Amino acid sequence: MKIEEESVVTSRGRCPSCASKGHDRSGDNLANYDDGHSYCFSCGYYNSAKGEVSVKPVNKSLEFTKYTGDCVGNLKRGITKETAKKYNYQCNMDEKLEIANYYKDGTLVAQHLRGSNKKFFWNGDNSHPTLWGQHLWRKGGKRIIITEGEYDCMAINQMLGGRWGVVSLPNGAAGAVKAIKDNLEWVVSYDEVVLCFDQDDPGKEAMVKVAEILPPGKCKIATLPCKDGNECLKKGMADDAVSALWEAQPFAPDEILHISRVIDTQDLSETRVYPFPFNTLTEFLIGQRSGEITLWASGTGSGKTTILRELMHHHLEEGRSVGAIMLEEAPKETMDDMISLMINKPVRAIKAAKLMNDLNEKMGRDPVFMDYIDDLTDEEYANARTKLGQTSFYVYDHLGNNGLKNLCARMEYMAVSLKVDVIVLDHITAAAAGLMGSSSDFDGGSSERLLIDNIMKELRGLVSRTGVRIDVVSQLKKTNKAYEEGDRITLQDLRGSGSLASVPNVVVGLERDRQNPDDNLANTTTVRVLKNRLTGRAGVASALYFNRKTGRLDEVDIVIGDDGSAEFRPVGDN
Repeated sequence: MKIEEESVVTSRGRCPSCASKGHDRSGDNLANYDDGHSYCFSCGYYNSAKGEVSVKPVNKSLEFTKYTGDCVGNLKRGITKETAKKYNYQCNMDEKLEIANYYKDGTLVAQHLRGSNKKFFWNGDNSHPTLWGQHLWRKGGKRIIITEGEYDCMAINQMLGGRWGVVSLPNGAAGAVKAIKDNLEWVVSYDEVVLCFDQDDPGKEAMVKVAEILPPGKCKIATLPCKDGNECLKKGMADDAVSALWEAQPFAPDEILHISRVIDTQDLSETRVYPFPFNTLTEFLIGQRSGEITLWASGTGSGKTTILRELMHHHLEEGRSVGAIMLEEAPKETMDDMISLMINKPVRAIKAAKLMNDLNEKMGRDPVFMDYIDDLTDEEYANARTKLGQTSFYVYDHLGNNGLKNLCARMEYMAVSLKVDVIVLDHITAAAAGLMGSSSDFDGGSSERLLIDNIMKELRGLVSRTGVRIDVVSQLKKTNKAYEEGDRITLQDLRGSGSLASVPNVVVGLERDRQNPDDNLANTTTVRVLKNRLTGRAGVASALYFNRKTGRLDEVDIVIGDDGSAEFRPVGDN
């Protein structure tokens, strides 16, 4: 008789031979062992540790040479002769084997053998074995307890006085899901299924995987005082083990918490509320809060980045820390624009006008009037730069960073390590474009929609874990609407993914008629709230006039018409 050594099953996967014939749809026929070989008990596919592949038909015959022995118990393990006899766990002293017998429909079909070297072997047909001890307990009942190993099974049954049904997995934690699936009808016939696997990481992970395939409300998880049931018996902790079994907790996925666990595990620090730099917007949205996402959307050149810079400047002025990810400008441009807000002078525009007129002077031409007065001194700029450097302001240098592969990792670093209060991402459309093809970091490949979905999912997880506030900028779809002429924006106009509307707490549309012949109106942006999860209040919240001479946004009075349109009179000078 040939007994094939099982070694130890480490995992299960799809059998290529079965799959080629349209079988093994569950993807777990192939058993992978710790010595490197793989075997399929369904079709006989065999892959040796050296990569030698063969397929031999599996003999399904119930006729096989059986080992026999005596039920003597095991004093070292605390297993009595009575318990061993009940489960028909035998010892063959001549062969130095321990024999666990497996039955199907009352017939012995396989034997799980344990040698003196602690190696395990199978004898017979173990392609789809029952749970060990399953033949002892009728189908259906109040409770069944499932352990990871045969000794644990006997130990638990013995500690319970032999009165409660206890069975064991045939192939340990690695084969737990397959074993339960093979015997699912029998397992779910019980009102309550208590999983009592080993209290190590593989055992705990296997209990979760098994619990997830059982009907909701049926499964309970036992937490033993020792590594496993047999160890509890050996250490004289039977009473504690029995208590643990009766106190087994109903399984709930990690994402589902009882309210008491929320109170015990969640950070109860109060949500931080900040004002906007614009009073009417603060009143409309009841401020801006930590742990939330606000999305800002507008047509090209309608003021998204300008407003975000005002928000960042306001946070820094009030002592909060800010992380800026500005994907359409270099860090030097971001720095100059922040300095502009500090000194109320458009630094980059002044520098550009000065360079232009210096060139005109060299060429003997008249200077060009550009609304910008060259009153920016080197000392004033240097002082502002020093002051900015004393704030907690961090800028992401995206240039040359391999398609923004590490974008979300850098945001995590800002929130966790630098502990910034606010992160600004300008803008998510550019982020998705940078990630195109980087499927190793994000699912989605070349799909802008899937990439944006995954980025928004990451952002939602980040604000939930850390409490950081995130302001995100998004572009709009290309439609028949003339956004540059102030056409109204809706949630359906957001470009790329429905998650842009569903994930944020607040969505704001910025509308500006850039082509208006009235210069005041052409430089005034209507701030329209499209979504407001806190109160549900939506509509025109504010109007902001861009003063080119100072580079700042000033809030102006607005009147809302019956049709939701906004009329305003800018206060800035022409």
